[in-house]
Amino acid sequence: MDSKEDSIEEFVHELTRSQNDLFYFIRALCGDAHAAADIRQAVNMILWRKREKFKPGTSFKNWAFRVAQLEVKSYLRQRKKSKLMSFDGDLLDCFASELPATIDEFPERRTALLECLKKLTPKDDELIRHHYWSGGSLATLARATERSVGTLKARLFQLRGSLRKCIRGQLNLKES
Repeated sequence: MDSKEDSIEEFVHELTRSQNDLFYFIRALCGDAHAAADIRQAVNMILWRKREKFKPGTSFKNWAFRVAQLEVKSYLRQRKKSKLMSFDGDLLDCFASELPATIDEFPERRTALLECLKKLTPKDDELIRHHYWSGGSLATLARATERSVGTLKARLFQLRGSLRKCIRGQLNLKES
């Protein structure tokens, strides 16, 4: 293989290896899993077009995160223009500068969350899944379960605190 093929092979290896971290990074910045998937695809295309600018031996992840940060800013600007969302660019830059240091913790936190979710009662599990995964409204669930929206909001608040505490406990167990 010649050096150009070697460099493309290394680039593809780095790009492939960074996909999960790139998704977590983008998701954390934009707050929307569907948008994060689309933005990651756009970032991958940009990275591929600019692959010759990547210097082997430097941090591919940092380079990819910087491109992702710029794409998220562009996405949020477009959303702001359509009045769907407002987000301060300086705040995004602050998040983006802090996230790379913690991105490696995301898989462990996800595993801990999954373990903690297993401990929920069926009723609480239904509430969490309905609110965070199905995207359904609390009003719909309130009608279906004959509870008030206020009760569901209060329970979600309690569950988030309990899950946060459980995740910390799971991570501490893993470190021990």
